[in-house]
Amino acid sequence: MRACGTHFGYLGSLCPMLVRAVQVYGSWDCRRTREEAQVRPELLQFISDYVKEHPTFYVEELQAELRNRFAQLRTGLSASTLLRVLRFELKLSRKVLECRAREAAPLEVEAFRSKLRCWYRYPEQLLFLDETSKNGLDAMRRYAWSSRGTCTVVRVPFSRGNRVYILAACGVRGFVGWTTTRATFPTFTFHRAFIRHVVPHLNPWPLPRSIVILDNARIHMYKELEEAMHACGAVLLFLPPYCPQCNPIEVLFGQLKRWLARHANLTFPLYREKVLEVAVRA
Repeated sequence: MRACGTHFGYLGSLCPMLVRAVQVYGSWDCRRTREEAQVRPELLQFISDYVKEHPTFYVEELQAELRNRFAQLRTGLSASTLLRVLRFELKLSRKVLECRAREAAPLEVEAFRSKLRCWYRYPEQLLFLDETSKNGLDAMRRYAWSSRGTCTVVRVPFSRGNRVYILAACGVRGFVGWTTTRATFPTFTFHRAFIRHVVPHLNPWPLPRSIVILDNARIHMYKELEEAMHACGAVLLFLPPYCPQCNPIEVLFGQLKRWLARHANLTFPLYREKVLEVAVRA
């Protein structure tokens, strides 16, 4: 046995332990694995159905519901047991909630997709348009370092300052055309900005940047906009109501806000337009 241990580089005293492990466990690797929570199938099915119906639940709410539905559970399942069931039995994880409007009609979403399929050929055709606004607090950093058990206090101005409104268009490679203003975008201002900063980037269909997609806000619904699109040969499509998740430019606006916090948290409140000009080009 010692010769065997010396041959394989182990101490001789370990070889009997390895042989015993193979005899008992069927393998030399006898490390203990995480014990799965022993939950009856009917309980497991109820928990799975409850999660689908109430995805924003707290563990305490699930415990209370289990006690109400299953009287034989006098003490119920502990929070740690439920968490093990959710993670390892049902393969679930808790994540940031993405809210969708209840008013969004599935039929209108499907109708929009059907329209898009009639014109869409390749990703470079798409150009998404929307407005957003930023103020001085949008560049504020939300996290800081400090000693454990202590609060982190940073004195910053709480004044929001004047808002800057942005009209931007984006394609598969980022922002294409944009403009900023200190006022909002009524229909007249929107149309003037659209003609000046977006139309020069459009091409006749089916060339790149030939399908413009924007939401159905009131300032977008007017005849002159459709005439301008037809004049340059591009296609205009409106998103269904209450469906911002169908517009990828919202993701770019989120990245723009993170860029401001990382690179311009001190300068953005002072030079909003200039910083935004640099940010959208980054």
